[in-house]
Amino acid sequence: MNPEAVSSKKDYLLLLPSLIPLLIIFAYPLLRGIILTFQPYGDTGFTFENYVRFFTEPNYYMTIYRTLLLVVPAAVLEMVVAFAITYYLRGRMKGKGLIIGLIIFPLTLGSILVDMGIIAFFKPNGWFNQILLNLGLIDEPLRLLYNFWGTFIALFILGVAFISSNLAGMMDSTDPRLEQAARSLGASEWATFRRVFFPLIRSNVLTVFALNLIMQLGVYTSAILVGNPSSETRTFAVVAFEEAMRHFNYNMANTVAMVMALTQLTCLLIVFWIRRRGYVGSATTFK
Repeated sequence: MNPEAVSSKKDYLLLLPSLIPLLIIFAYPLLRGIILTFQPYGDTGFTFENYVRFFTEPNYYMTIYRTLLLVVPAAVLEMVVAFAITYYLRGRMKGKGLIIGLIIFPLTLGSILVDMGIIAFFKPNGWFNQILLNLGLIDEPLRLLYNFWGTFIALFILGVAFISSNLAGMMDSTDPRLEQAARSLGASEWATFRRVFFPLIRSNVLTVFALNLIMQLGVYTSAILVGNPSSETRTFAVVAFEEAMRHFNYNMANTVAMVMALTQLTCLLIVFWIRRRGYVGSATTFK
């Protein structure tokens, strides 16, 4: 037997210390949760009752529409704003590190502190409304809390920070000589961006967009603290929490979680299908 082959098999044993906790902490609860979705509440056996109930009762199936209506537009706007900021900051620039640090700072705070800041800033007598009232732009305070827009703002702040933290280094990874060559051949600034720069980073941009999108589909804290969890921001996570902690119906809670996971997977597949229709190699090695 090839000694190198024996050595490679022994190397796999080194993975066991990391694989065993992963199987215990992640794989078993996942399989257990899937099994619960096919069991009736408070009983054993096999049934599709939980899925039938989810897709026939508006209280459940409307969470798909409400979550997507909240998260997808927010994710697109976050990508546009984060892309514009990091594109402007690419290359050498004085104070660039400080600006990038301030943009991604909300990530270090967590969603609860961000939500508390949003409440203080956007409440009826907060800075935002007081400034607009003093400028004469509005006659009465805008209602931006405890509704759709409160959660949308929270998602936007955290999403821009997350995407910017990923795009900042990516923007600098492209070789500027490619753009200089295009410009020297007479290409306009817009043509250089559209035909040279963007195709090189398009694949990674869509990957970051997909990660941010599926992460925000599980929004819970902001949907509760600055949203309206009884209607407009009644997302997957809100319904799953209610079923598990208020009704103690873990079968239905796992069913909601499973539908959320399938929705995330569908979104991921759509984005990666779009991603494969263009260049998917590295912007630096072209491999």
